[in-house]
Amino acid sequence: MSIPPECPKRKEMRKSLRSLERRITGLKPDHQIGIISAEIDQIRFLPLTLNESSNDRPFFFTPLDGSLLLTPDGKYDQEYGMEYDTYDSIPEECRDPMTCARAIELYWSTYISRYSFRVRSSGGEVVWSPVRMHNVYKESDLYRLDYPEFGIHDIEQVTEGPYAHLKTTICNNLNSNDDHVLQGELLPILRLMLAHLRRARFIDHMVVPIMAFSFMGPQHARIIEAYMEGHTVVVRPTKLYDLRNKDAAVFKTFARWYFGKPRAPTGSSQ
Repeated sequence: MSIPPECPKRKEMRKSLRSLERRITGLKPDHQIGIISAEIDQIRFLPLTLNESSNDRPFFFTPLDGSLLLTPDGKYDQEYGMEYDTYDSIPEECRDPMTCARAIELYWSTYISRYSFRVRSSGGEVVWSPVRMHNVYKESDLYRLDYPEFGIHDIEQVTEGPYAHLKTTICNNLNSNDDHVLQGELLPILRLMLAHLRRARFIDHMVVPIMAFSFMGPQHARIIEAYMEGHTVVVRPTKLYDLRNKDAAVFKTFARWYFGKPRAPTGSSQ
């Protein structure tokens, strides 16, 4: 099957996206981008809440029915031999942001794997599958090993159909706050967009919606939805959730959005 040519409008959009990625790369590694100050004109920040009935809900994604998920409470931990490393349980000399972020990610990845292994597709529905990261992305795009480190821990795509949606998990070795996003959050998101747009499967798609589950210090997490609107990248972060003590409701809410479906197709390719 021949691949149709890329339209000029899409070429210009990708060019603009590459320019923004280079601009973010050129910032100091510990620079935090202000949400309110609008310091980068190619980014538009909008609020995001995880309430499905809110006007600020995710635009490109829907949540899974919560009744299909286990609640990671004390009974769950006891039954499955789980233990959550709270902030106070980590030795003081080891409480760097990355160690604390990985404590969240370790519990999170184990929790979501129980649903992934327990549920099997019955056929016909939208199915997510892991991306073989090193077949599609350069390692230097996914990780920064120098301080302040960041790293992508998984990437999920819709297996087939006209859906360019992606989900990913990111860890950063910095603290942040509700008024800023990290360079190590934006760079992976932009690089995933660029790589996905280069794939022949999405040659007629003008948008790659990404939902990033972002973990950072001191032991906090948020979800970011990001997508292109013309030559502008819309970045929608939730508030930061304090996970220095385990919050079963937050983990379950995150999992509902992690396993939810695309809200609508992004292109006409099948």
